[in-house]
Amino acid sequence: MSLRPCPCLAALWLALLGPREAAAAPSWLELRWPELAGCPPRAEVEATAARLTAGGTPRRVTAEARLAADAGGYTLELHVRDAGAVQRRTLRSPRCAALADATAVIVALAAAPTAVAARVVPGPPASAGDSLEVDVGPAPPAPPASPGDPLEGDGGPAPPANPGDPLEGDGGPAPPASPASAAADPGEQAAAPPRAPAPARRGPGLALGFGAAAGIGPSQRFAAGLSGTFTLLWPRARLDLRGSGWLPSPLRDADHPGAGASLRLAAGAVRGCPRLVRRAFALELCGGVELGELRAAGLGLERSETSRRLWAAGLLAPGLQWRPLRRLALGFEVEAVVAFTRRSYATRDGGVFYTVPPVGVRLGGGIAVQFF
Repeated sequence: MSLRPCPCLAALWLALLGPREAAAAPSWLELRWPELAGCPPRAEVEATAARLTAGGTPRRVTAEARLAADAGGYTLELHVRDAGAVQRRTLRSPRCAALADATAVIVALAAAPTAVAARVVPGPPASAGDSLEVDVGPAPPAPPASPGDPLEGDGGPAPPANPGDPLEGDGGPAPPASPASAAADPGEQAAAPPRAPAPARRGPGLALGFGAAAGIGPSQRFAAGLSGTFTLLWPRARLDLRGSGWLPSPLRDADHPGAGASLRLAAGAVRGCPRLVRRAFALELCGGVELGELRAAGLGLERSETSRRLWAAGLLAPGLQWRPLRRLALGFEVEAVVAFTRRSYATRDGGVFYTVPPVGVRLGGGIAVQFF
């Protein structure tokens, strides 16, 4: 993947050209950087990010990099999580050092955008066909530059640039090369690297969860239940497919103390949940529908019968989720249940002794493991 230059980024690359310094790892950055032959170490990436955020108040950032090498160069998959959301980027370069420097810039912008922006000065406008190789390492000494060189080493005015040049080194505007000059000296034109295909958009994350709850409705008293959940997870939303089973709950006939029924619910639910994420916490508001079987078995009667009826209800559940680890989440929620099917139960020699209430409530918590 080639990165397209913009005036701000072009000046930022130039501002970073210079000797690298050894520095302690910044406290605000948690970086997972693989050790790969031909690539800078993690400490070097952290030091560059620390220089970029100097003078600012960076917020905490977690970043994970995955590097792969092939005959054409190096490919970087970078996931950056800050207080607001998760960034996913895929970059490619012939040199691994360029990808390391790009990583430092991306995490610095996520941590302290104001401090990093203060180091940027306007650069020359870039055309749509230009490519930029990210390189924030020290610039080696070079002989006097020809018109095809991407950077002028002496800080003086730069000659006209070829259309394929990545960046003009003096930061000032440079007149474009004319077609006649390009045709006269084709050997000095810098060949633009082939463009890699755009990376496919990553799908949602997958998580499996287990929970326990206690609630009233459709039961007459608090009943305990267990559930299992399959979840599709996005940064700002999630979709739950849940199956739950509830322990039997007794129903009593006030006119016949020894008679009644045992009520038991088994159901499945589909819920959608918008999420507001702040650091390791997520505030969620889930809504959905629940369908299942409501089973009632007579108790204390001369002749007991068992009925199985459809259960349907609407769900609304505000909740809070805490993620102590990257792939582990703990949650708590209060779920309101609005019954669409209100069943009534009666004895043969008496009247109705119980009707499912229109509204119920459940209190529950659970744990979820995210696989990818």
